[in-house]
Amino acid sequence: MEITRLVDTYLSWPKQALLSINEWGKYRVEGDFDEILITGMGGSGIVGDYVQVLSASKGATPVYVNKSHLIPSFVSEKTLVIIVSYSGNTIESIKALERALKTRGKVVTVSSGGALKDISTRHGLLHVQVPPGLLPRASLPAMLYAILGLLDSSGITIVSKDEALESVAFLEKTTPSCIEIGEEIASWLFEMIRENRLFVIATHSPYDPLAIRGKNEFNENSKLVAKVDIAPEWMHNDIVGYEFPVPSKFAVLEILDPADSVGAKLVEFMDRVYRLLDAQVYRLELKGSTLLERLVYGSLVLGLASVYLGVKRGVDPATTKSIAMYKSEASKIFSS
Repeated sequence: MEITRLVDTYLSWPKQALLSINEWGKYRVEGDFDEILITGMGGSGIVGDYVQVLSASKGATPVYVNKSHLIPSFVSEKTLVIIVSYSGNTIESIKALERALKTRGKVVTVSSGGALKDISTRHGLLHVQVPPGLLPRASLPAMLYAILGLLDSSGITIVSKDEALESVAFLEKTTPSCIEIGEEIASWLFEMIRENRLFVIATHSPYDPLAIRGKNEFNENSKLVAKVDIAPEWMHNDIVGYEFPVPSKFAVLEILDPADSVGAKLVEFMDRVYRLLDAQVYRLELKGSTLLERLVYGSLVLGLASVYLGVKRGVDPATTKSIAMYKSEASKIFSS
């Protein structure tokens, strides 16, 4: 198992972020854009979700996220298209890039190398280089801060360089607590699994992508099925599914921002419903003075927890056999 390497990669997040921040200003695009389209899959696609949430909070330019081999028809010369794949070899992202080249959009690629970089070189596209040699799902800061730097340097500020540096200092300071809480969540969830409880991650907007990334981390690193509940949307559909006796008991990881009074009240309401179903609950309160800090803090806690849980379950967190099986067939699937 590559447990030590994987944990070390998560613990290198401040360093990853700093490497990208050191490149701040190196990459920029010219133009006046009406919207940004970020295309990526898996851990790379989640980067787009984070940029979208950050932009919705304080940015002026709409950000759309596309997790597909297709490209939306609205792309025009006023669209900045960012294709991101850590490896640069994700087939859906390559296909999306090929389609994006047929549009009038301004196309930029982000990767550690691979086909995305090669295609970009051939077509004279701007390619944003991120450090190679990382496990893609644990390379969130490298890609996230690279894109934030690209946008800020291009006059599309969502997060400034100073804010980025402050978030790294915060992450360095809180890493020990991330380790402690990650281990605590893993131990709690291991016992919940032994009781055959279905794992649910529950949170409130705007932390949708954090919960989804957490689910994906537990899927990959812990080989665990997980459900995601997001308030307030949860109150308009999922909640009704709990009215009839459910076949499973739940283990619910509640994530909330204590500074968001409405979000906290929404999660408190969810908590009451879960407890009526005899659910076991663990609550994670996000730390940080900015949305970026809270996102990276929560992401590190969940990433570490998923690895520690994988170890407790006796599985190799770094190995994803099902994804490897899909990738071996993907070239045939997309050949038509």
